[in-house]
Amino acid sequence: MRDTILLTIFDAFEEWSAPIPKACVKGCAACCTRHVTLTALEGERILGFIRREGLERWFADRLQIDRLTTTPQLTTNEYAEACLQGIETSDSGDPGNFEPCPFLDKNCCVIYPVRPFGCRCFASEKVCRPGEAAILSDISVAASTAMMQIIEHLGQHEYWGNMLDVLPALCDISSYKDIAGLFADPSMIIKARLRTRRARPLPGFLLLAEEQEKISPLFKAIFSTRIDGKRIEDILNGRMPTPLPL
Repeated sequence: MRDTILLTIFDAFEEWSAPIPKACVKGCAACCTRHVTLTALEGERILGFIRREGLERWFADRLQIDRLTTTPQLTTNEYAEACLQGIETSDSGDPGNFEPCPFLDKNCCVIYPVRPFGCRCFASEKVCRPGEAAILSDISVAASTAMMQIIEHLGQHEYWGNMLDVLPALCDISSYKDIAGLFADPSMIIKARLRTRRARPLPGFLLLAEEQEKISPLFKAIFSTRIDGKRIEDILNGRMPTPLPL
């Protein structure tokens, strides 16, 4: 059921954001870096794809590429909760790693069908070049952040963090032991696990009134969808003590 909800969020966001101008095309990978966060739920979709496609050896090799680890100090919902409570925060522990994503091959994403939302929502309004910032509208950023909050809520209490930490951390699960066995240094799983955080429930959205109005059709498309006779809004509310603040 959670996977179906995740795919519903992906599809609804893609439809809602379709009218927003984008310069991104296949082979344009300037923004495809290692500075990507995801939930365990999204990570398991990637690992499942790797096994179905027989890419275990390739995947293990790509995860073991030398890199500077970036470790977010707050999840998206932890940051939102602090903001809503008027608490100043600093994520100085995460300078960001903007080296190319290791899952690229000739500037194309090998795991594209199961890429996480952090990749799906990132689209620039102008052609990007290495070292240059992408151009995203304020409403795109607001909507993307809200979706990340919902996805984190969906995967609450499980791993959340940098993609290159969550994926090896998940390899400690028996289903993915075949991938773990390909790591030259088995301790990388423990080290990765220690760098992850736990996904948190949704405390509320960081939206201005005008942003909420523009994004409301997206919320409606997601929350009104029924799965096994139940609305997604009701399913998600069952994973927290109070109703979602819409």
